[in-house]
Amino acid sequence: MRYPAAITSKDMTSMTILRPTVFLPVIAALGLMGTPLMASAQAHHAADWVQPPPGGPRGGPGHMMPPVPPGVTLTAAQKTKLKAIFDKAHQDEHALRLEGRAIEDKIRDALSAVGDLDHAALTDLNGQENALKAKVSALHLETMEQIHDLLTPAQRQQGKETMDKLKALHEQMRALMGHPPEGEPDDMP
Repeated sequence: MRYPAAITSKDMTSMTILRPTVFLPVIAALGLMGTPLMASAQAHHAADWVQPPPGGPRGGPGHMMPPVPPGVTLTAAQKTKLKAIFDKAHQDEHALRLEGRAIEDKIRDALSAVGDLDHAALTDLNGQENALKAKVSALHLETMEQIHDLLTPAQRQQGKETMDKLKALHEQMRALMGHPPEGEPDDMP
């Protein structure tokens, strides 16, 4: 049986050099993914900044659009109006959320009943819950419409250009990174 030759310092140097070249694209991609988030955060962190309603205009956190695109600078008057828009949206959504919790409690109580289920009552509660979700989605859309109307045409154009660039960047990253490799972690290089 023949054993491999001892590892020399030259081999260690080439292995050390190889590691950064292998991980550099991964590190760069992660940095590019975080750049839009950091840019958005830096552009909008101000003392009077208010978070947008959760869920965004399409109702899900995965589709949440920024309330004001990165790079768009608001005037003091616009910031004041934006805060008022978000304060009202927050109050309205809070009331809807409380109503939703009450419906969920009723559903939970109906499902934990000792006797037979009241299917008619559950169907009615399900309808109420769906109507409430529609109200929340409409509230999110109304809020985004108000923000749209708050911006000047130049700000909207600047925001559209920024969002188009971010979308193209994300598509490039997906194309470069592709799908994760198949197989067990032990099988991977």
